[in-house]
Amino acid sequence: MAEIFPDEGLDIILNIFPKGGTNLTTTYLGLHSAFTASTVGSSSQTLTSYTETDFASYAAQSILAASWGAIGAGTGGRLTTAAQVTFPTATGPSSLSIKGFHLRNQATFAGGKCIFAANFDDVTAVTIATNDVIKVTPTIQYNN
Repeated sequence: MAEIFPDEGLDIILNIFPKGGTNLTTTYLGLHSAFTASTVGSSSQTLTSYTETDFASYAAQSILAASWGAIGAGTGGRLTTAAQVTFPTATGPSSLSIKGFHLRNQATFAGGKCIFAANFDDVTAVTIATNDVIKVTPTIQYNN
């Protein structure tokens, strides 16, 4: 699985710690159709590079800070997982396969910043048909 904290996400994180900036009490989980099922963007690419999926009824979902679980051991670092997120039932199919998820700082895509992006664990792209439901259990890991 590929994952990245792009530069614009690192900027948000570093403005919170160590600079003492305002914490994000809510982040937004989006589904992206960019790249391949086993790759993510480069560090310099911004949210605009993470083309969102287009199935009818799609909307990014909010994740409250309190939804993230205990910090634990990861593979070569530390990780935390949020509660599983269920996206709205598709009322129409997607024309773009979904390659993974991203966390951003605001509900709307336009003007947002990508904090973190990852592919699905099984590195398989998903194509949504009418009445499909997609569920994601977001996990973030920092490696040492």
